[in-house]
Amino acid sequence: MEADPYLSADVKLHSGRSRRVDEATVENPEGVGAEGAAILEGAATGEPLPSSATGPGDVSVPTSGSDLARAKAYFTKAGFEVHAPLGTSFSIGNRKSRFETFFGQALVLDDDVLGSPVTLEGGGRDLPVEPLPDEIREMVESITLPEPPDLTFGVG
Repeated sequence: MEADPYLSADVKLHSGRSRRVDEATVENPEGVGAEGAAILEGAATGEPLPSSATGPGDVSVPTSGSDLARAKAYFTKAGFEVHAPLGTSFSIGNRKSRFETFFGQALVLDDDVLGSPVTLEGGGRDLPVEPLPDEIREMVESITLPEPPDLTFGVG
C-alpha cells in the first residue's frame, strides 16, 4: 500500500445553531450569492496549500454565507477536499500526512489490511476541534474518522 494514504473524516455541524441572515433560502434568494462567495473564497482546488499554512490558525475564516458554506470554505482553504453536504454534515479528505499536520495528531492504520480502521494513537476516532478558530469551533460539533467498512457481506 502507499506510504501516505488518502483518508477522509466526517465533519458534523451543530444542528441547533440559528441560521445566519445571509443564508440561502427560498425566502432569501439573495443569500445564494453570499453562499457562493463564501465557497469561492475558499476554493483553492488544484492549488497546493502554502507551506506557511500548516495548522488551523493559519487559515482565515470566511465572513459571509451560512455556517455550512463558511465551514466548507474554511476546510477547502486549509487544503482539504470537501464533499457534498448531507444535512448538517460533510466529509473532508486528504493524505494522512495533511490530517496529522493540520490536527496535530498522529493517526494509526494498518497499511497491509484493506479497510483497516483509522484511529488516533489512543484509539479514538474524534479529531480535536479545540485548535480550530473560534468561529469554526462554534459551528463544528465533531470531526470523526469513519468506522471501517463491513467487509463480511452478511457473513456471521
